[in-house]
Amino acid sequence: MSRILVVEDEPGIALGLEDSLRLEGYHVEVASNGTMGSRLALERPFDLILLDVMLPGKNGFEVCRELRRSGLEIPIIFLTARTQESDRVEGLNLGANDFVSKPFSPLELMARIRGMLRFVEQNRRDRRRLEDEIDAASQVQQRLFPSSRPTIAGFDYAGAFRPARGVSGDYYDFLLLPSGRLAILLADVSGKGMPASLLAASLHAAVRAYAPAADCRTGELLSLVNHHLYETTAPERFITIFYAVYDPPNRTLTWSNAGHCAPIRIGRTSRCERLESLSPPAGMFPEMEVCEQTTQLHPGDCLLIVSDGITEAGNSTGEEFGEARLTSLVRRQTPATASGVCDAVLGEVREFSRGFPQADDQTVVAARVL
Repeated sequence: MSRILVVEDEPGIALGLEDSLRLEGYHVEVASNGTMGSRLALERPFDLILLDVMLPGKNGFEVCRELRRSGLEIPIIFLTARTQESDRVEGLNLGANDFVSKPFSPLELMARIRGMLRFVEQNRRDRRRLEDEIDAASQVQQRLFPSSRPTIAGFDYAGAFRPARGVSGDYYDFLLLPSGRLAILLADVSGKGMPASLLAASLHAAVRAYAPAADCRTGELLSLVNHHLYETTAPERFITIFYAVYDPPNRTLTWSNAGHCAPIRIGRTSRCERLESLSPPAGMFPEMEVCEQTTQLHPGDCLLIVSDGITEAGNSTGEEFGEARLTSLVRRQTPATASGVCDAVLGEVREFSRGFPQADDQTVVAARVL
């Protein structure tokens, strides 16, 4: 049964509307002033609001403005004797869905209400269907993330992510290469939601196809991935990628960075090294120069790779989490496992942003040389 709120201070009109709506099978509540109407609309679930303009307390325009600013999306139909074009324009600009002038035809008003409620129900069905599709896509995407971590002697590593929506444009992976080396990937697709997640899936397939043959030639792999993305995606789509291969016997890390925020390597003496970008993001240009570097790791070294959703996470004052907080956090986590570092980073970012909506996907990969 649809629920309708009538905000009307003329008793005769309010009673007539209440009786007519009940005969149509609707549940009806009536408020006789704007203040009461606004409170009821925000406290209780309604499917539609019939709102007079000339009301005691708050007028209808003020009520409509307040409800829309609060995020309330249900349809609002103005009922008013004010028939000037400027009144209709103001009401519609404030977010009303329809404007009916008094005196009105009860038959026409009921037809408008039925039409509006049909629209509401169709919108609900469409939203439920979209939510189901996103949930299914999320489950598929979950399977793209590594379900297990190959054991690498003397090397502790882990990854974790928190999507901003049901599906994520961030993607991380661990691959045990035929040579026994470990490949580590963290990528951030431009945009969010379903389009970004589809491109992340394309990246997953390309990396898994090229990585075994490329082995520790990380620059070569990114060059191949770049060509694949450039040929198969729209010009405005690109991906920032950090890709590294760890060689256990030599404790070396060969890496390439295509436009990704610089990972942090923290040594035993707390010395911090940033693995800066060596090339543009993948997918922007037809060719990518083969760029890679190799760094020697030592026991006790920690490597932290994050997406920009971590460092750019904001709070209610407009402040960003930032790299300095991230570095300080990792230094405090010296005894922790790689998995513990990932949990600590996501936990501290959540606490920092408490009460502020998550604007971007948040992903972190941590590794330690034991």
